[in-house]
Amino acid sequence: MGPLFAYSISCSVLLALMYMAYKWVLASENQHRFNRIVLWSIYLVSLSAIPLGVVADRWLADSSEDLPAGLIEVGGIMMLPVAEDSASLADIICSAILWIYVSGMVVAMLHTGVVAVRLALIVRSGSGADACGQRVILIRDEGIAPFSVMGAIVMSHKDYAESGEMIVAHECCHVRHRHWVDLVMAQLVAVFQWYNPAAWLMREELKAVHEYQADSGVISSGVNPREYQMLLIKKAVGARFPSLANSLNHSKLKKRITMMYNQKSPASRRLRGLALVPALGVALAVANLDAVASVLADTSEATMIETPVETLPDVPVESPQLEEIVVVSYKSNEKSSDSQTASPAAESRESMKPVTGSADALLADGGQVYKKVEKMPQYPGGEVELMKYVATNIRYPEAAAKAQTQGRVIAQFVVEKDGSIGDVNVIRSVSP
Repeated sequence: MGPLFAYSISCSVLLALMYMAYKWVLASENQHRFNRIVLWSIYLVSLSAIPLGVVADRWLADSSEDLPAGLIEVGGIMMLPVAEDSASLADIICSAILWIYVSGMVVAMLHTGVVAVRLALIVRSGSGADACGQRVILIRDEGIAPFSVMGAIVMSHKDYAESGEMIVAHECCHVRHRHWVDLVMAQLVAVFQWYNPAAWLMREELKAVHEYQADSGVISSGVNPREYQMLLIKKAVGARFPSLANSLNHSKLKKRITMMYNQKSPASRRLRGLALVPALGVALAVANLDAVASVLADTSEATMIETPVETLPDVPVESPQLEEIVVVSYKSNEKSSDSQTASPAAESRESMKPVTGSADALLADGGQVYKKVEKMPQYPGGEVELMKYVATNIRYPEAAAKAQTQGRVIAQFVVEKDGSIGDVNVIRSVSP
């Protein structure tokens, strides 16, 4: 889930900045079909955050940038020693944020499902009728404002008897333009980016454009504008379904009536949409800032449940000099009768048996491994020299380089008495 959340953050940056640009230069224009296309374009571009980010990273990359202190570059590989405690804390924080993100996404999905079920029950409870070649569902509940969902138009018997012609004309425009497709897409993005206010505002902007289009269609069909506006005012109350349905009583009633009197914007005004290009550039630059890129990298590597690393049990030794030493035998001469069928992990756990005894006896036994000692072993020259050695001796597989495989690998090893390395095991892997 870590890569999904990092991708979501990248998308949200693009979506937010381009939405603000749209709101500034195009939202008030009387060019509803064009505005709808622009809103769709914002969604498509923002959801392409990863490939666009890669391109921008190549454009904005500067080889002359100063490297952070302690960062080593060998053969194109960047390495930086990381303290174990700080890394663990970062993992915990990323894991907690990931849990919050997934929980919010689940809540938003459940709410969407509840609304969908409620709409289905309302449609099933009504009786069918036909008007202007469209399916009309008549219900008895007068507290629900007329709305359209998928290809169905829903209204109460009273609304159909009093103003059925105008309501059907309005909802037919929604059905004909397939506005429900926009709403489904907008709701999915809102679930995916539930923490991003721009995702919810984009959905409301799409609904406003839908209503402008439907209002324009009704007026163009010959309906008296004043009678139609009075109908909208009368139907300004009543339950509506903002997630998945187009309701007649959309809340932006004042803007809808004002838009009916505005003249259609000239085609030249569409050039204002070019303002979204610099907004996209700014969004890409923000997403590729070092601080933001670092957060996204850490988030991408986060997991909801960290891979457990088996810790060695503390076994006290009765010796004044070795009170804090943990002694565990990794090597055992005893083998289980079913060891051939046992898993490697099970054999490893079976062989990790604590051993106690005098300090001299323990030190004389070459099979003992200490987790804590009074002075820990250190590579000659310290961590910096160690990282240089590791970076110099890394053999990055060609296939992994082409696939851009990267991530955090945790390895466990034993420092032998002579300083050599043995018993190397990969605790957490990124790729086979």
